[in-house]
Amino acid sequence: MKLTLVGLPLGNIEDISLRAIKTLREAKTIICEDTRVFHKLWQKLMNDGHLTSPFSGKLMVMNDFNELEKLSWLADQITLADEAVLVSDAGMPLISDPGYRLVNEILSRGGSIEVVPGPTAAMTALAISGLSADKVTFLGFLPKKTGKRNENWKAVKEMVGVTVIIYESPYRVKQTLEEIQTQFGTETSVVIARELTKEYEQVIRGTVAEVLASLKSIKGEVVLLFRKN
Repeated sequence: MKLTLVGLPLGNIEDISLRAIKTLREAKTIICEDTRVFHKLWQKLMNDGHLTSPFSGKLMVMNDFNELEKLSWLADQITLADEAVLVSDAGMPLISDPGYRLVNEILSRGGSIEVVPGPTAAMTALAISGLSADKVTFLGFLPKKTGKRNENWKAVKEMVGVTVIIYESPYRVKQTLEEIQTQFGTETSVVIARELTKEYEQVIRGTVAEVLASLKSIKGEVVLLFRKN
């Protein structure tokens, strides 16, 4: 029994690997986050000539809302099929996306895990940021509750010489920047990387005070980075 994790493009379809295309083409069972997003990707691959026909295998859904509820059932289906592919809507599965519980369940049943690497927003943002990549901590999506967020800031304060990477809702970017300024000072270097690899990709760099002063309404998927010296 084998579960294969396949990395997909963040937004630019040309970033998909030959190995990912081959794995998708040969897959009989695929687990995705959203069937609409998956079929849209598949259609793009058909339009580009990478795939020749619609997906005809078994397509199952696992997302943040049903992962716990469907965990055992999905593992049973993978056991019956003997192998399956897991994808996220974009990027690598498990990176601030569901899937680690399923991976552990497959391993506990004696199955194997294979990875077809692909892009991640966190590492793509780090590469383009201009910040040091020697020492990095990834916080994923910050909690919404103030107390839990402060626990994250407290942990970062204990670190030295680290670049911090956060996934953030565009609606909370200003709040998070204000918290960074309060916790780490006005001269803290920050980077906002938005809509990476897409048509309207944007990267904003500066001190947290400078970025806050010039910040306008932000839309799309956001990666926020800052340097804790």
